[in-house]
Amino acid sequence: MSFLNPIFLFALLAVGLPLLIHLLNLRKPQKIDFSTLAFFQELKKTTIKRIRIKKYLLLFLRLLAIACLAMVLARPFLPPGLIAGSNSQAPSLNAILLDNSISMSRIGTQGPLLDYGKDIIREIEKASKDGDRFILQNTNGEAEYGGILSHSNLLNSLEEIEVSKSGNYTSQRLNGLIERVKESPYENKKIFIVTDGQQSQFSRMEEAGHENIAFTVIDAGEIGVQNTHVEQVATSTNMIGTNIPFLINVTVSNKGEVPAINQFVSLEFKGEPAGQYSVSLAAGESETYTFEVSPSSTGSSQGRVLIEGDEFQADNTYYFTVQVPETRQILWIKEDKVTQDFISYTGAVLQVAGENDAQLNVTEASPGASGNADLSAYNAIILDGVEEIPEYLFQPIQDFIQSGNGLLFFPSENGNIANYNDFIARFNAGRYVGLKGEYASFNAIASADELLEDHPAFSGLFEREENEDLTFTNPEIYYYLKLQTNDNGSGYDLLELNNGDVLVHEKKFGEGSLVLSAIGNDPGWSDFPVKPLFAPFYYRTLLFAASSDEGGFANHTLGRTFSWTGDIESDQAVLVKEVAQIKPNVNVVTNGIELSYPAEEWLPGWVTVTDGDKEVIVSVNMENTESGFAEMTEENFETTFPNTNVALVDAANVGDEELEREIQASGFGQEIWHWFMLAGLLLLVTESMISIWYKAETVS
Repeated sequence: MSFLNPIFLFALLAVGLPLLIHLLNLRKPQKIDFSTLAFFQELKKTTIKRIRIKKYLLLFLRLLAIACLAMVLARPFLPPGLIAGSNSQAPSLNAILLDNSISMSRIGTQGPLLDYGKDIIREIEKASKDGDRFILQNTNGEAEYGGILSHSNLLNSLEEIEVSKSGNYTSQRLNGLIERVKESPYENKKIFIVTDGQQSQFSRMEEAGHENIAFTVIDAGEIGVQNTHVEQVATSTNMIGTNIPFLINVTVSNKGEVPAINQFVSLEFKGEPAGQYSVSLAAGESETYTFEVSPSSTGSSQGRVLIEGDEFQADNTYYFTVQVPETRQILWIKEDKVTQDFISYTGAVLQVAGENDAQLNVTEASPGASGNADLSAYNAIILDGVEEIPEYLFQPIQDFIQSGNGLLFFPSENGNIANYNDFIARFNAGRYVGLKGEYASFNAIASADELLEDHPAFSGLFEREENEDLTFTNPEIYYYLKLQTNDNGSGYDLLELNNGDVLVHEKKFGEGSLVLSAIGNDPGWSDFPVKPLFAPFYYRTLLFAASSDEGGFANHTLGRTFSWTGDIESDQAVLVKEVAQIKPNVNVVTNGIELSYPAEEWLPGWVTVTDGDKEVIVSVNMENTESGFAEMTEENFETTFPNTNVALVDAANVGDEELEREIQASGFGQEIWHWFMLAGLLLLVTESMISIWYKAETVS
């Protein structure tokens, strides 16, 4: 047995204090005859003996309790050779996980944290035996040091590890080390984690069994540093097209413990500045800044968000890519026969849209023929005046919307409401509960007087002065199906009637959207088709529904497997990262070709997916949790590694000699001070119980 704090063994001298007090009390008192004390002559010799036994027993317990306290202060530990019957002379396998994330680039009292982490590993190497072997692994970037290393190879490999902005794989690497150690033939096995204790690295730790393995976490230090970073880049609309302005919302967060002042956030789009804001954030505060951009062409448009004036600069650039599809494929499902009285205005709107831009490519089909259509080839479906939706289309359309596409539904005046409701029920969007008015009566029973201006279908459509009320020509309704929607937080009423009923409702479902109308698109329902609002609203709603999975951002987060799905020639598909061409794994899925690649070596920037003809650019960024430097506590580690005796070493607050002792005890032995602490408590409890219940002084 050895001690981490042997100087506290001097506290064992305190054991002599109760003994000294006891010896001083042995002085015989002077005998004085006093008549009133004559009754003490009645004490029996056996009672006096019992008093002496109690006195010596209490003295013995107190001496042992003080000795246990002194041992606790000296922090005794057992070498691994004395634990679980292992052989202390047998070689050990020491697996080391070194944190090389961006947080390790901070400067502590011992210098850069990564450099100090390397010094700690050199101390581990010095504390090991000549026959010991090592496995060295890093948390970020490619895993290059998975083999068993000698002392010299360990030190050489250690020099090559640098701070990396690549993906973080702490959980996977640690579990890999555990499996390697468990399978190794070495009798003594130890795992060391050298880190700054960043919470984000351990919060998603996967549970792995590591019984009978000495497990040590060495904290290289906690450094307070002001850090502002981009938390999120998003847009409120996925309706993105050429020359259509839209807003990009950039959320900036101050992860530091001091306020962020005199900083700036700016956005570049296609190499041109798109705006700049001054940033002033309190500690832990976030704020969203809005920039307007307008893609000038189809395809991928690249952009960057830049932070200036931040103390920690490793995460001050965020990359994004806006995808503008060349065409959106629309499947228009309508009845074969045309009603005698009126025709749908859908065809007229689609024809005008096709003549003015090439963003919509429409394919017509009847309900019967649509069963043979490959829905994966389309971005949106219009169910226009269909009297009854074939049941064999229910599931394909549900899958179609769930995977990120859109559906516009306009009822027929002769529609089967029960059939409609069976279809709508699959999306939990509500139901039609009755009819209002008379078809083709031209007698208005309500008017549409309220719209959801913030919805992408209306955003930017109206020009008005600030604080000016929104006014538009209200469509008059003659006949409609009363739609009762579900109030579950994922639906929006785009248009409402003046009697409170819903005219047009959008329901989010999976990655796509279902848009339900209470009226059809011919004059027998309303005069909406002849109002100025109808054509732009219809077109933009269709564009919105068709944009769910095609338009918007294309981003890959480092630390995860790169995955991209789309229409591309699988045989020629390659990934281009900077100047390197990479052949990805290819898999055929229902909605195209899926490409995947581990991407462990990638850095933030862009990657190009191409088959030589088609080209898509995807932005690549670090996980935003990498920018949070909050440190794990001892309770956090106990929760992360349950049912495990994990030794924690605070290397930042100890000297070199003490660090060496800490490493020796934690990684190459087991502390047993808590045994002495428990023994001391038990001795004190026993002493108290004897004092209370052992009545040796009682005269019988």
